[in-house]
Amino acid sequence: MIRRALSCAAAAALTALAPAALADRVAVLPARGGTDEAARSAAQAEVAAGLAALGHTAVPDGAVAAALKGVADGVADTTDEYRAVSAQTGADWVLSGTVEPAVTTARVELTAYLASTGRVESVAREVDRGRSAQQTQEMLAVLLRPEGVGIGELPWERPAGAAPPAPSSAGGATVLPPVPAPPPAPPANEVQMAYPLGPERVWPAYSGGRRFAVSASLGTAVAAARLPGASGSAASLVGAARVAYAVGDRGLELFAGGGGNLVGPFAGWIEGGARLMLTPSRTPEGGAWRAFPLHVGPALHAGAFFRSGAGAVGPGGATYRGDLEVHPVIGASLDVALALSPSVQLEAQLGNLRWVPTGDGSLLLLGATLGAGARF
Repeated sequence: MIRRALSCAAAAALTALAPAALADRVAVLPARGGTDEAARSAAQAEVAAGLAALGHTAVPDGAVAAALKGVADGVADTTDEYRAVSAQTGADWVLSGTVEPAVTTARVELTAYLASTGRVESVAREVDRGRSAQQTQEMLAVLLRPEGVGIGELPWERPAGAAPPAPSSAGGATVLPPVPAPPPAPPANEVQMAYPLGPERVWPAYSGGRRFAVSASLGTAVAAARLPGASGSAASLVGAARVAYAVGDRGLELFAGGGGNLVGPFAGWIEGGARLMLTPSRTPEGGAWRAFPLHVGPALHAGAFFRSGAGAVGPGGATYRGDLEVHPVIGASLDVALALSPSVQLEAQLGNLRWVPTGDGSLLLLGATLGAGARF
């Protein structure tokens, strides 16, 4: 009995969470038609209520208004204009409606654009003023689904009390109603990225199509293992800069750069390497890929490390710095990047392990840096 109760509870929880997990983003354009502003406002509110009841998420009105500023006449009514609004707002659907009020009824027409396929469909009906909210929701349920409106009569076109069409047979062969098409697979070359500065559809997920990057960072380093005879502080303030190029679509990025101690023992390095930046949040949803622009991955690098040799104390107590020494360096780090937009990102390198073998022993450095970069 306990096992059955737990199973039922788990099933109920999954059922409750399913609508939110499958919810689509819908950009609702301002209602048009007629001269009655109150009727248009009421229709707009009923559409918003119907979307919420069906588990969809409406794009904020401010984001829709900003997207419409890029439309020539301010009214999106073509496929290209719907596509532009969808790309600007990150919506899976773009929905427009017209309302023509009468005495006891109103003619409502809804048009929907599905971003993943580019399909545009519309439905229209006479709604009763007293049941307009319910009837508008019925229209949305038929219109906002991956398989589309389909063929045959619409639910509200059946005679009152009539049951849905049942399977029929002709000549001994059973004829079944058409099976709805499965939801479309996410496109292989597009991801809806929820950038903090505004959502956009990009590809690849990490670089957003901007392959080149430059960045600069500041941080700290500490010598976890020092050379014999070393003195003074083991910690330092470091600065670094690098240029990078994203190869392919899997998050692989090659880079080259250098840096050095801004405060602390005189030392610096030049190096090159590669990192693999993954996007853990990328998931399919509503026939498209969605992700938050937080990228994480390992980095490996190698190059040359240079430092001043052992110094000497001269007459009068003056300290003289030794000759410049150059040694190989091998390193690794865990890199984290948060893209604010496709062209701007914040970066951090954690661990910053650098191993420097010398003739007197090995130097092991650990640290972390934080910086920013631009992509082109």
